Amino acid sequence: MIRAFICLDLSFSLKNRLEKVGLELQKQSTTRVSWVKAHNFHLTLRFLGDIAEDRVKNIQSCIETACLGVKTFNLDVNKLGAFPNLRHPKVFWVGINDTTSTLMPMQYKLEQELITAGFGSSDHPFSPHLTIGRVKDGNGQDISNKLSQIEFIPESFLVKEIILMRSDLKPSGAVYSKLASIKLAEID
Repeated sequence: MIRAFICLDLSFSLKNRLEKVGLELQKQSTTRVSWVKAHNFHLTLRFLGDIAEDRVKNIQSCIETACLGVKTFNLDVNKLGAFPNLRHPKVFWVGINDTTSTLMPMQYKLEQELITAGFGSSDHPFSPHLTIGRVKDGNGQDISNKLSQIEFIPESFLVKEIILMRSDLKPSGAVYSKLASIKLAEID
């Protein structure tokens, strides 16, 4: 069995910028938070959990079918927030804005393909965001208060592929490796 998820990758510059946001939030905080390292940032389209290795080709086929006719597109990162809310934060995130209206229909089609292939439906509705940190100990309120003090300038990134990613949990954190990469069609 392997632990897997389907995601979009980000540019190196955006990953480094998001890591710096986490480091800025971490300063002068008493809350223990697991901050995402630059190399692990991604936009999760669907968490699959533990799957049999022989299902990888089947999942790849689902992604290919869901992406038929989908061309490369831009997404914007545009605001900071927390789940479930800023008063009781458990996860700190950066929001995603889809000005091309491509992401949500593609993710929905992917979800339907996975359900048809026997993977069941997702445990949570899709809410596009980039996790920057998870509260481990404390209430996180001191970090929520800092969110409003950070000026977050929106930035775009180009989506060129959908990735089936493997996640190996280590004491030092998750280690991700690509199982498959499905390229989107180039814009004419």
